[in-house]
Amino acid sequence: MADWEAMLEQTLVVPRERENDVIRDYFLSRYRSPAEAKWRALRIFAALRYLEANASSFEKAGYALASSKGGTITEYLTSALYRFFGVATDEDVATPPSPDVFIEAAAEHERNDP
Repeated sequence: MADWEAMLEQTLVVPRERENDVIRDYFLSRYRSPAEAKWRALRIFAALRYLEANASSFEKAGYALASSKGGTITEYLTSALYRFFGVATDEDVATPPSPDVFIEAAAEHERNDP
């Protein structure tokens, strides 16, 4: 989750044209194996693109706030995205479930939060 949170913070401060370099450098500095760093970075890219493509659904559900200059997401949605993009097969990442699946997972996490 630390990687996900760090990347979400970076999206708020790093210009879009530098995003790829910043993410690559971050992961290469955290993981010894370049292959693992690449795998983790690609998963972050996939999750961020999914989040961008479905921002309005997540915003309507109350788990994200989006604007042309950035946005924020709740810890519940972050967790739901992580639970999928952090463990799913490459094939599943290529065809992720609908936003409703992540919204329900975020809602479940929120309901069970002490």
